[in-house]
Amino acid sequence: MSCAPALALAAAPLRARRGRAVRRARGSVSVVRAVATPSKEEAAETSSSSSSSSSTSSSSSSSSSTSSEVAPSTPPPSPGPSSSDAASDADLAALKRRLVSLAAGSGRGQDATAAQASAFASVVADLVAANPTRDPARSALLDGDWELIYADTHLFRSSPFFWAVGRMMGDGNADFFYGAHAHQTGLFGGGVGRVVQSLDCAAPGASNRLVSDVVVRASLGVPLLGFAPLFSGYGSVITAGRATAIDGERLAVVAETTTVRQDDASVLPALNFLNGTTVPVEDAMRQISGGAAPEVYLDVVYLDEEIRISKLEDGSVFVYQRV
Repeated sequence: MSCAPALALAAAPLRARRGRAVRRARGSVSVVRAVATPSKEEAAETSSSSSSSSSTSSSSSSSSSTSSEVAPSTPPPSPGPSSSDAASDADLAALKRRLVSLAAGSGRGQDATAAQASAFASVVADLVAANPTRDPARSALLDGDWELIYADTHLFRSSPFFWAVGRMMGDGNADFFYGAHAHQTGLFGGGVGRVVQSLDCAAPGASNRLVSDVVVRASLGVPLLGFAPLFSGYGSVITAGRATAIDGERLAVVAETTTVRQDDASVLPALNFLNGTTVPVEDAMRQISGGAAPEVYLDVVYLDEEIRISKLEDGSVFVYQRV
């Protein structure tokens, strides 16, 4: 046998294997191309999706731009009443009810227990801290008639006559005088009745006047010893004076006259001549002191449409209710 046929037979398997390898390689390349290159349908879907996404993004941007242009033209809602203001009003109303309750339960403060006096001082402090009226001594709310409902001192000291007497006598002597006067007027069922202050100080064209009207059940007897009085009767002590605001809280007051009014003139007709008697207090004090009559101060520390709280220079507190 010649060598050529044998070589041909030996090379045939090699060519067959090479052919299969080439076909496998070409198939791999086709697969790679098929994976890397999308079909026409996929390309169309991708293009449509991109177009839709772009359109949506553009629409959102346009909508956002339109909103930003329209928003400033819409005014913000106006704020309603503050809940804190409502709570403040409710708190003031509750404090004033508490104050009136303390007044009613303690004889206008004259029979107050230590606990009642402490509660009163606390309520007054809270009201003063929450005073709703700016510059109360200059406010038109100050003018009018005010009835005394509570005091942490003698009720008759609501009268500017006693403010002036206290200034002239000094603290120690004044306290003794107040005590003696309270004892004398309180004998055998006596005491202080209705107490009213009338103010005309703040309104345009005001007369700058303060008038105090104190009803007293007085008795005539031996002072301080408690003997049976010769007689007793009702009357009013009316003191009038100038009252001028010197700052937002303080009134400067000068007592001018005091008038005695005998309300039950039939008790002792022989003394009826005293009814309506007016004493020129300012002139009398000027002569006694050898100079000007004393100017005393009344501070208005709380004021609204219903309640007024005032203090004297020594810190004594008076609460009034509008009549």
